[in-house]
Amino acid sequence: MQGNIVEKPVQINIPGHDKDDPVTQVAEHMAVLLQQIGTMETFIKRRFDEISMEINATSQQIDMNEDGMAKRFGEILGVMNSISYSGDGSTPANTGVELEAVIAETSKAANTILDSADRMDALLNADAAQWEDAASRESALNALREDVQNIMLACSFQDIAGQRIRKTLESINEVEDRLSTALESMGIGPETLKAAASDTSGDKTKSGSTQDDIDALFGN
Repeated sequence: MQGNIVEKPVQINIPGHDKDDPVTQVAEHMAVLLQQIGTMETFIKRRFDEISMEINATSQQIDMNEDGMAKRFGEILGVMNSISYSGDGSTPANTGVELEAVIAETSKAANTILDSADRMDALLNADAAQWEDAASRESALNALREDVQNIMLACSFQDIAGQRIRKTLESINEVEDRLSTALESMGIGPETLKAAASDTSGDKTKSGSTQDDIDALFGN
């Protein structure tokens, strides 16, 4: 309650009874009690009005915060979708697809080059009689030319892979900027992100790809 309730003396005159009469005293006490109850009712009503306005203001703030959080989480989900894997890599749908396509093209080119080199090695190490016969020699030369052409075509994968990698790097930089903006609007600053990254990195950042990883990539 705010302040104290000030009781004003209540004088009640009951015909046939003086002020020292018990009936008069009871009546005076009842009048004082009713006056206090009225004062309490007025105070409580005022407090209920104030609390109602405070609740309404708080509710509006909560609604605004919910809308803001929903928008921010929507932005983060949009960013996550742009780097997640979906699709078959035939179209630049997102960063995950781009990287998967680079791996697929690299693996295909490596297999083509290795297979062609194996066939060329087999032809060059074949029986010398094969090179003495004109028809066999021409057939072997044509096979060698075809394998050389296959190797040259396979090496062109680097142009497409380079384009996809550059596009992926641009997407990653854009994703980083959008995530940083969204997180900073939620009160998560760069220092917090750096601390979290250092806690979860461990030895993962210290170890590179092994020969087994490279062999697995090319299917050997």
